[in-house]
Amino acid sequence: MGLVGCLTLLGGGLLAPSARAESSTLPEPRDLVRPHGAAELGFGLLTLPEAELCVDVSQGCETGDTSLELHAWQLFRVSQELALGAGLTMALTPSTDAPRRDPPGITRDHARRYLTIEATARYYAVVQRSFESWLGVTSGLVVLSDRFTPKNTEDDRALIGAPGVTVRTEGLTVGLAGGVAIALAPNWSLGTSLRTAFWFLPSESATSPLGDEASLSGRVLMFDLGLSVAYRLNL
Repeated sequence: MGLVGCLTLLGGGLLAPSARAESSTLPEPRDLVRPHGAAELGFGLLTLPEAELCVDVSQGCETGDTSLELHAWQLFRVSQELALGAGLTMALTPSTDAPRRDPPGITRDHARRYLTIEATARYYAVVQRSFESWLGVTSGLVVLSDRFTPKNTEDDRALIGAPGVTVRTEGLTVGLAGGVAIALAPNWSLGTSLRTAFWFLPSESATSPLGDEASLSGRVLMFDLGLSVAYRLNL
């Protein structure tokens, strides 16, 4: 082996660690600017601090409600700064029940559920290697479901479907949101978000054949604090 060959081998050995070090500092996939998708799944606390809950006006109303919620969002990251998407939120454990008067001889349970289906746009104000924050807007459909079910089903058996009656109310929701996320791995992150919105429900409450009314009506203020895990979908 000649002098040139020895120098070539020696130079390669000296440059190899530097090349490896450089490759280890390449941006992670979450830092790339090309479009990609993301899926978020999590839970949180939904509250309606000023809501007037009434199912029988003659029996009075209760103010405010809080419920655990589950949420899922599908996002398309158009660029490093902008993302568009849609998602849903389900709140199934309300803490407040409105006063009511059951028909004579019938004892019933009342369950209330909230569902929102929304589109969203997010602007990522800060994007770093392991941290990012965003602001966004949301808008879509909100559905309130009030279900009245007899406690003694033997006395009120349904010929078709489940016993009881459901009163549904549909309206629009418009809101603002913000959040932060911390990278756990190249394609995984843990985030938290805060949303606030107004629900615009019909001013006149829907009623059941027995005279039961929907719990909410009119404009309702909503806050939602959530925690979620996100997975990046490389395109």
